[in-house]
Amino acid sequence: EPYAFAASKLIGKEIIIDRKQMSGLTDYEIAKKLFESANKKINLNEISRMLDVYCELLPKSLELGNVEKVGKISETLEMLSGIKTVKISIGTGNCFTGLNIKLSHVELLHFFDLDDIFYASEINWSRELIMEQAFKSLDLNQVGIVIGDSPRDIEVAKKSNLKVIAVTSGSHTRSELMVHAPNAILDGDWGLKELVNVLNNISLD
Repeated sequence: EPYAFAASKLIGKEIIIDRKQMSGLTDYEIAKKLFESANKKINLNEISRMLDVYCELLPKSLELGNVEKVGKISETLEMLSGIKTVKISIGTGNCFTGLNIKLSHVELLHFFDLDDIFYASEINWSRELIMEQAFKSLDLNQVGIVIGDSPRDIEVAKKSNLKVIAVTSGSHTRSELMVHAPNAILDGDWGLKELVNVLNNISLD
């Protein structure tokens, strides 16, 4: 809702966002699509200004909304953060301020070092550019594994030579995700046990 409001204000007419249609796109890619559909041209700098408005409205929207963490994600991140050979990163389509607000709201931001957060910006405005940065951050002996909930997450990760675990906690069904051949899939309210089993299987491939 806050994103649609900010976009509507700039475009000059009411915008309704189809979450499923836009899933896997970055904040910048969504704006480009919305403006193209309204036959309006926009540059990345204008999108950044629109995102500033969105981020001003986001905290209140999160407080009023029904925001829940998926499964036992806090316990899972706590466990992973204690393993020296594991690096926890984020490759997100959110802008930097937006991701900070969201992760802070659900008390997960402290699990991530700033150098391990790859986000949407005027430089890295597309999902491809973000995943490319994430891949480049890996050491030679590291295997990069993306956990994503959209077909676009799967396709872009594979193009970036990253393995993919698809999760059905987003807008897409298991069958919709399986068409894009992820390395593994986690259903519904998955937890630590399910994730560890999948990670072990992927590491053996």
